[in-house]
Amino acid sequence: MTDALGPVLGSSRAARAIREFARLAAGVRAPVLITGETGTGKGVLASAIHHGSARTNAQLVAVNCAGVPESLFESEFFGHSRGAFTGASQARRGLFEMAHEGTLFLDEVGELTLPLQAKLLTAMDHGEIRRLGAEKAIRVNARILAATAVDLETAVREQTFRLDLYHRLLVLSFHMPPLRERGPDILLLARHFVCTYAARHERNTGDLHPDLIQLIERHPWPGNIRQLAHAMEAAVLHATGSQLRARDIPARILHQTVGRDTVADRYSFYGTGSEERSRIETALRDHHGNLTRAARSLGMARNTLRSRMTALGIPRTAERTLS
Repeated sequence: MTDALGPVLGSSRAARAIREFARLAAGVRAPVLITGETGTGKGVLASAIHHGSARTNAQLVAVNCAGVPESLFESEFFGHSRGAFTGASQARRGLFEMAHEGTLFLDEVGELTLPLQAKLLTAMDHGEIRRLGAEKAIRVNARILAATAVDLETAVREQTFRLDLYHRLLVLSFHMPPLRERGPDILLLARHFVCTYAARHERNTGDLHPDLIQLIERHPWPGNIRQLAHAMEAAVLHATGSQLRARDIPARILHQTVGRDTVADRYSFYGTGSEERSRIETALRDHHGNLTRAARSLGMARNTLRSRMTALGIPRTAERTLS
């Protein structure tokens, strides 16, 4: 998890709601679903819930579901026995076993395919798993925290996310507010990140020049807290004196949303709906209508891209015809 409790800091109504939910969720054993835009601090909230709970002395195991190939899901999540497949020279615990008596954090759970969702639901319902190649099931007691930037209600309607798993995860839910809704907290968060990175990089910086304060307070921060943190780290590293200036933040960091590389910068989500529509259509055209690749270039989940296409009136046929 990144940068301690940065996203939990603040005096805004949103920050207070985050802390109140963390305390509530830490005091129970039920599954938790955390939703919100990329970069809002969903993983940090999950960490706060785990470390505030009775399971704090056990392990918090985090996995990015979007990064687990379907063919490796069972081995990754449930483990395997020695000789279960070619190359399995020894037994291996899966994520559920690693999180026994602790917490399993499923980041980007909305990216799992339907067959993998079914396997996850079965493990959650039965409280046991079976390693690949093993005959006996193993009881596991892992609390499930899940997070997603995908609109799961839309995904359920579109039959890309299982209704039963959605309800299983929805016992306790919280929507992480974007940074733009936390105005009073932004400068506080920026100072927190400056102190964090100055100490990490052993830099004697810390004071913020008025021009940087003005930039921090006026910038829309579409990349949310993660982008703010990266900008403050860059300022710390580029500063030539003890005072940080607006010029110490490279323009590239300010003009891209979280997760983009230089190739994808031209798809950055700024401006009007028509501009967003144009960027999505450009991404689809550049990737010959391949939705998965277009979504990756835009730095968003595939289901999120489909939701934005629906909202902007971009027909599904665009996936095939924009080439």
